[in-house]
Amino acid sequence: MYIKTNRYQQFDSIEIKESLFKKFDLPNHFHETYCIGLLSNGIKKSVIEETPQLIHSNSVSIINPYQIHSDKNIDNEDCLYKMIYQNQDVLKYFTKKIIGKNSENLQFTNELITDKTVITSILEFFNDMNNENLLENKLKNLIETLIIRGFSKETCIIHKENKHAIDDSINKARLNFADKIDIQKMAFESKLSKFQFIRYFKKKTGLTPASYILLNRINSAKTLLEKGFPIGEIALDVGFYDHAQFCKFFKYYTNISPSEYKRNCNIIQA
Repeated sequence: MYIKTNRYQQFDSIEIKESLFKKFDLPNHFHETYCIGLLSNGIKKSVIEETPQLIHSNSVSIINPYQIHSDKNIDNEDCLYKMIYQNQDVLKYFTKKIIGKNSENLQFTNELITDKTVITSILEFFNDMNNENLLENKLKNLIETLIIRGFSKETCIIHKENKHAIDDSINKARLNFADKIDIQKMAFESKLSKFQFIRYFKKKTGLTPASYILLNRINSAKTLLEKGFPIGEIALDVGFYDHAQFCKFFKYYTNISPSEYKRNCNIIQA
């Protein structure tokens, strides 16, 4: 197993990660960022919003923010993965520079990309990783390549304020993830039975309420680990009972322990 993470304070803490795993099986989860990944070796299976996909060597896959997906390797080869985690606001910034207008609902294709120019643009991030001065050009080149070569589209979805009880519950779960998980209370506040609430919540997010809250805890914990906070303190701050429970769920969703994640983070100040 090998993992190296560089998180740059530039551009809302963009994260560049290289990982090598012999075996992994990650359950349904999501990220708050765009995840652009190049598989350099091995074969893995992803399920993106219930659509299965085989990802082979020298191909690129992109997950949009909050898309539910799972990952696991399906052969005995080492799985070498290079990932770029990019904030939504950063994408908007560069998209405006490239196409000359704001683009609120830009999404990338979930289809495999084997375009050599895209692959080269991703590999550029892993050359001279400690030089943050080159980051802006690398980002602009990658996003420009993805847009010009047709791997992105602007969705027709118009986001409006929605007062539906489930939407309110999702927002509360995202904001108050450190609170005790009480599905019965959430269902009562939504004026639904517990069974109805879980069914509607999962239909809306792709996850059960408990899994959704746990993932928000894990994502928050990653940020605190990168800032150097003690693991035991983080466990309590994000809502786990103790250090052991935190470590159990962190490894379940990330395939590594909190201490391994913390040890392999390289935070580069702007």
